[in-house]
Amino acid sequence: MEAVRVAAAAGLRLAWTAATSPAVRVASAPRLARACSTIPSRYDERDPAPLFFDSKVQEILKRVTGRNYDKIFRRRYDEKKLNPPKYEFLTEEELGELKEEMEKKAETLLQMPPVVKQREPIQVVLSRDPALTGFDTCRYVFTDITYGVPDRRLILVRDTDGTLRQASWEERDRMNQIYNPQSGRKIRPHRVFEEENLKNVLDREEYEFVLDLACAQFEPDDPEYQQVTGRVYETLEARRCYQALHSTRHYGPLCFYLAWNKKIDNLLTTLIQLELLSEGADIVRLYYLVHPDSKSAGHHMDLSLPLETIKMYMEQDSLQRAKLQLAIQAYQEIVQQRHHHQEDVKAAHGL
Repeated sequence: MEAVRVAAAAGLRLAWTAATSPAVRVASAPRLARACSTIPSRYDERDPAPLFFDSKVQEILKRVTGRNYDKIFRRRYDEKKLNPPKYEFLTEEELGELKEEMEKKAETLLQMPPVVKQREPIQVVLSRDPALTGFDTCRYVFTDITYGVPDRRLILVRDTDGTLRQASWEERDRMNQIYNPQSGRKIRPHRVFEEENLKNVLDREEYEFVLDLACAQFEPDDPEYQQVTGRVYETLEARRCYQALHSTRHYGPLCFYLAWNKKIDNLLTTLIQLELLSEGADIVRLYYLVHPDSKSAGHHMDLSLPLETIKMYMEQDSLQRAKLQLAIQAYQEIVQQRHHHQEDVKAAHGL
C-alpha cells in the first residue's frame, strides 16, 4: 500500500493497525473532556510561550510561587510507598549540604507546566484513491514505532473512502498511548473531566488534583488541557482561593493567566489583605511585562517601595480601583494601629 511505501522510504518501522477493536478504534469515541468546551481558551489571539519563557517573567513567577516546604513536601495520596522518617545528628556543614539537596528537590517539584498556544488541527491529505472505496469497513492506521522517537512521530490513516492522510491529534494521542504509554495517562480521558464530575471535584476544592491530572493526561497545547486549566483558574478567581495553589507548580501559571487576561485586581486585593506587598508588586511587574502598552508600564518602579508600585497600577490601570483603594486604606490603618501599639508598649516599659 502507498502508506507503507511512504514510510519505508523514510526508513521507519511501522505498526499496521486495523481500527476495528474497541481498544484501538481511533475516532469512534468522543473525548470526555468535551463537556468543558464552554470555557474558551484564553491564549487564542497570540502565542504566550515567548513571554512565559522570558527570563524576567520566569524569575517573577518563581519568586511569587513561594517556598512553603511543609506544603511542598507534604504527604501525597498518590499510592506511592511512604518512607519512614530518619533522625540524624549532623554538623553545620552536613546540614547545609542537606538543605541544598532539599532545595533542588523543591525546585523539581515546583517545575511549572509550560504555557503555550493552542495547537492547530491537522488536516493534511497525502492522496485520494477512489479505487479503494469500500475495500474495508474500518480505517487503517500506520504508526512509526521506532524506539526513542518522540510522540510527534509519523502516524498515517487510510480512511474507508480511500483517503490517505495524517492522523488527527485525537488519533495521535490514542496511538501514542498504545505503543508508547506514559505514566498517569489513559487512552480514554479520565471521567473526572466530564462537566458534572469536574464541578463536583471543584466544589470540594481539589484544584491541585485536577491540574496534576490534566498535566498527566494532556499535552500543554491540547485544547482540552487549556479548557480544563482555564476552568480551574476561573473558579479560583471567582472564589478568590489563590492560596490553595501557593507553593505548588501551578501557582505561576495561574498568575500568568490572570495577568494575561487582565484579572489581577482580586489577586492584588487578597495579597494586600495578607500583607504580602512584595508579592503584589511582583504581580504588577508581571502585568507590565505581559502588557507593555499599559498606561503606567514605562514608569520607574522602586523595588523597595512595593506599596507605591501597587498604587501606581491602581491609579492608572486597575479595573476595580475602588476595591483596591479600600484594601490599601485598610492595610495602612492596620500598620498605623500596630505602630501606635508598639509605641504604647515601649512607653509603658519606659523605653
